[in-house]
Amino acid sequence: MKYLTILGSTGYIGRNVLSVVLTNPELFKIKVLVSHSNVELMTKQCILFNPDYAAMLSKNAAEKLKNNLSNTEIKTQILFGEQKIEQLASLDDVDQVIAAINGTAGFLSVLSAIRAGKNVLLANTELIVISGNILMYEAKKFQAKILPLNKNHSSVFQMMPINIQKQLGFCDFNQNNIQKIILTNSGGPFLHTPKKKFKYISIKDVCKYNHSDMKKKSIINSATMMNLGLEYIASKYLFNAKKNQIEIVIHPESKINAMVKFKDSSISTQLSISDIRVFIASMINWPIKINSGVKQINLHELKFLTFLKPDFIKYSCLKLAIEVCYTKNISSSIILYAANEIAIKSFIKEEISFNDISFLNHTIMNTLSFNNPKSIHDILWIDNYVRKYTKYILKNKFRNTLI
Repeated sequence: MKYLTILGSTGYIGRNVLSVVLTNPELFKIKVLVSHSNVELMTKQCILFNPDYAAMLSKNAAEKLKNNLSNTEIKTQILFGEQKIEQLASLDDVDQVIAAINGTAGFLSVLSAIRAGKNVLLANTELIVISGNILMYEAKKFQAKILPLNKNHSSVFQMMPINIQKQLGFCDFNQNNIQKIILTNSGGPFLHTPKKKFKYISIKDVCKYNHSDMKKKSIINSATMMNLGLEYIASKYLFNAKKNQIEIVIHPESKINAMVKFKDSSISTQLSISDIRVFIASMINWPIKINSGVKQINLHELKFLTFLKPDFIKYSCLKLAIEVCYTKNISSSIILYAANEIAIKSFIKEEISFNDISFLNHTIMNTLSFNNPKSIHDILWIDNYVRKYTKYILKNKFRNTLI
C-alpha cells in the first residue's frame, strides 16, 4: 500500500486523484490533504478518507474545518499556514506527493517533497516552465522522482523506455534511438476562426467554449495556445529535449494525446479518452498501471483523425513560447509566464483585447532581461518583478496603445 499526500485536494486534479484512489482502495491510504480555502469540500474529504492530517492555508479556514469535524468521529489533525504545509509535504511515512496547486503557490511545498526524496506527481506545468532546471537537478540530487500528470507529458512518459523514465530530465534521445517527441493539441476554440476576427474576440466569446470546470485562465491559454507553448517549454526540461527534438501537431479530435518518433521511422502513439483520471492512474502506481475508472475508447467510433501544422502567424503566443524555450537565458521562461498571467487577468477584466494578450507578452519579453536565476528565491523574485512591471505598463506607458 502507498501512502499519499495531496497538495490541492479540493481542486480539479485533487478531486480526480481521490476518485482514482476510491477505484483502487486496496492500493492507497490518504495521509495528508491540503486545500487553499474550500472548507466545505475539505470537510467531506476528511470524513470520507480520514487522513492523519489536513491543512488549510489560513488560520480562519482551519478553524472552520476543525469546527465542522468536531461532532464527527474523525480524528484528523488540522493545521494551517505555508510552513506547516511544507512540513507535511516531506513526512517520513508518505510515499508519494501529488502536487496539484496552481501557479507558484505550491512551489516551496513541491521542493520540500523533492528534497525528502519522494515520488512527486506534478500536475503543475507552470512550475516546470519557470524552474525546470532547478527541479530536475534537485530531484536527481535527492533521488526523488518527478512523474508528470499533464496529458501530453504523461503520454510521452508512458511511451519512453524505462531507463528514460528513471532518468527524467537527464536522458539522451540518441542513446535510446528516439528521434523526437510529438505534442498534440486540439487547436483551441478558435481553430477555424480567421486571424482578422481575433480582435473582436471577447471574454464572453472565450467562455462559451468552456464545457467542463476549466478555470477562465485555462480557457484563455487554450484560445491563445499559450497552454501548448508552456507544455513545449516544460517538455524540454522533463525529457532533456534538444532543439528539433520536439514537434507540435494540431489534432482537433483530441484522441491521440502524444506521439514518439523513433530512429527506425516508426511512431508510437498514446490514444485514450481525454480524462485526467487516465493519466493519474498511469502515474500514481508507477511503473504498474491501474484501473482509472474511465471507459475505454471505442476504436470503431473513430472515423477521422486529423493532423495539421500549427499556424504560427495566427498563434503568435505559441511561436513566442517556442522561441523563448531555446534562449540561453532561462529567465526568459519566467518573464513570459509572469507577463502572460497578468495579461490574462487584464483580458478577463476587459481592460485589453484578445490580440493584446500576445502584444503585451511580446512587449514585456522585448523590454526585460535578468541574469540566470540560481535559486528558488531568484525565480520568485523575477516572477514578482515581472508581474509588477507588467501591471505598470498596462496602467501607464501603453494605456493608449492597447485596445
